[in-house]
Amino acid sequence: MKTPYILLALGAGIMASCQQQGQQESSTVADSTQTIVPAATTNCYTKVVGRDTVKLTLSYQDSVATGTLLYNFFEKDKNKGEIKGLINKGIIRGKYVFYSEGIESSRPVIFKIDGQHVYEALPDSIDNQGLPVFDTDNARLRFDSIPMVAGACK
Repeated sequence: MKTPYILLALGAGIMASCQQQGQQESSTVADSTQTIVPAATTNCYTKVVGRDTVKLTLSYQDSVATGTLLYNFFEKDKNKGEIKGLINKGIIRGKYVFYSEGIESSRPVIFKIDGQHVYEALPDSIDNQGLPVFDTDNARLRFDSIPMVAGACK
C-alpha cells in the first residue's frame, strides 16, 4: 500500500524539478531601465522600407550579444556579416564584420533594444577612414526613427 504513495511523491518531485528547470531556461535579464532582454535566446528582427531590407538576428548570453546582420538596399551593394558586442542597459555596442563585393570590412555598430523593436544608432560623424563615430555616452546617442521589428526567424 505504501508503493502508490512513494510513486506519487516521486512523480511530484520530478514534475517540480522540470518546472523549475523550465523557469530557469526562460528567465529574463532586466537592467535598471526595465528593458527586458531574453537570456540565452535568439531573436530575429526585420525592417522593410520601400525596397530596402535590414535583417538582424541576435543571440544573447549574459552580457554578450552575437548574431548576423544583413543590409539589402535597392540598387546598392548588399552586405552581410557577423556582429558581436556587449549589452548594457538595453544598448548593444559591437563590431560588425561583413562582406560586400567580396571584400571583408568591419565597423562599429550600436543598437537599442526596446521590447519587440531594435533601433540602430546614427553616427555623430564619420572619421577619416570612413568609419562611423558614436558618442560614448549612451544617453546622448541618436537612433533611427524606424525600428526593426521582432518576427519569426527564417
